[in-house]
Amino acid sequence: MKMLRTPSVDRRFFQATADAMAGFGIDLDELCAAQRIANPLHLEGERLPLELVSQVYMAVERVAADPAFIYIQPDQVTHEGSSVLFALVSCCATPADMVRMICRYSSIASDAVSYELADDGDRLRMRVVPDSRVFVSLHQIEMAVWFMVQWLRQLKALTGISIDCSVQYAHAPRFDQARYAEIYKLPLRFEADRTMLTFGGPQLHNAVPGQDERMLAYYRAQAERYEQSTLSHGDFPRRVAILFMQRMAFGKPDAADIAAQLHISVRTLQRRLMDEGSSWSQVSDEARQMVACRELQQAARPVFEIALLTGFADPRAFMRAFRRWTGLTPSQYRKQVQDGSDER
Repeated sequence: MKMLRTPSVDRRFFQATADAMAGFGIDLDELCAAQRIANPLHLEGERLPLELVSQVYMAVERVAADPAFIYIQPDQVTHEGSSVLFALVSCCATPADMVRMICRYSSIASDAVSYELADDGDRLRMRVVPDSRVFVSLHQIEMAVWFMVQWLRQLKALTGISIDCSVQYAHAPRFDQARYAEIYKLPLRFEADRTMLTFGGPQLHNAVPGQDERMLAYYRAQAERYEQSTLSHGDFPRRVAILFMQRMAFGKPDAADIAAQLHISVRTLQRRLMDEGSSWSQVSDEARQMVACRELQQAARPVFEIALLTGFADPRAFMRAFRRWTGLTPSQYRKQVQDGSDER
């Protein structure tokens, strides 16, 4: 498989954030000059390097008078991505379908985090996973989660549908927890084993009043257009790998499943992978390796669970595959990661 595209952020999305900062008296040019970092908006192209954008967010946290700045900022944001996401309230069939579509659009806007969904019927769990290839600030992680909480409030205001939600973060609170509780107004905890939102309640799979099928078709077409643009120039294998990892929560996906998600035939999927110098077996194998490595960084998760998650019914087969991927056993890899964390 070709090297994955450098993690990036949509220019319009970050421009809207910069406009919001200006509303609070933070000039991006002055901030970047004072902190001796490059202004991402001075770069060319529709995608900006995530690593550089993350540095800007960290600089904002250092200079902002209020550590809860992130929770005020979205009220100032009027970028297209925001309006699109909230408009999805009126066109998806159920709240659960809305969550899936919002995750799709959010993934287009920024590579800072990816989303893994698991539907248990009476609840929908959404895991928020920071991109492990570059530094992602806690500000960006909380922003991704907070946007979903805002969307739930918008859903209730527009349709009367109320969805239960709880939030857990893998990191420690950045400021007083009492203030977090006042802001979120829902079950919230920190220093959990993973960052995740859990949606539930009897209305999760209920039909949304006034669903607009034509509008839904429009937004699906828009998502496909953005994805094709965002993932062009050798990045189709990356899109397939991301979808594979997301669908693993529902069991090991096959090529037909992923092709259906991309609205193409299996033959077209295989041809496009071949055109990019890859194949279905390469993409699926790399996706399982990335998930396995990420999960092994969680010290409390048993290896047999990770084996099942990555599609291996027999833990011994998983161990053989993992040694082929990394040259290490799962236990050796986990120890290596933990030793590295202790050194830092």
